[in-house]
Amino acid sequence: MRIVLGTLAACVVVGSAAAGTAPVARNLVATASVKAQLRATLLARIPAEQRSKVRGPMPGRTYYGSYGPTRYALAMFSFPRTGTTDQPELFVKPSGKAWQDRGDTGGCLSRIPAALLHVWHLVAGAC
Repeated sequence: MRIVLGTLAACVVVGSAAAGTAPVARNLVATASVKAQLRATLLARIPAEQRSKVRGPMPGRTYYGSYGPTRYALAMFSFPRTGTTDQPELFVKPSGKAWQDRGDTGGCLSRIPAALLHVWHLVAGAC
């Protein structure tokens, strides 16, 4: 499955009608700083001799948002041998903690809250 990711721009909010009962999904702007943090998180798990060959996050291919207090990001990277196969990469940042690289998605987005996928205009698809 191939997913085409677009550039984030506006902040969109989706929530429950009942006040305070469900987390709120927000589409956030992936700033240069956020992208640099995602890249650093990814590179930390790659052998040092391969880091300079990794490209990304690829321009226009980063989704960033929050679901409740947790931040999520999908970013497309290109690797020397495989290119963008099995991308995008999933990142999660629990409140007050560092970004965690949850690995490539292979196009399977079911690990992301459905409400956040909705504001990103993405579908989890069959995994």
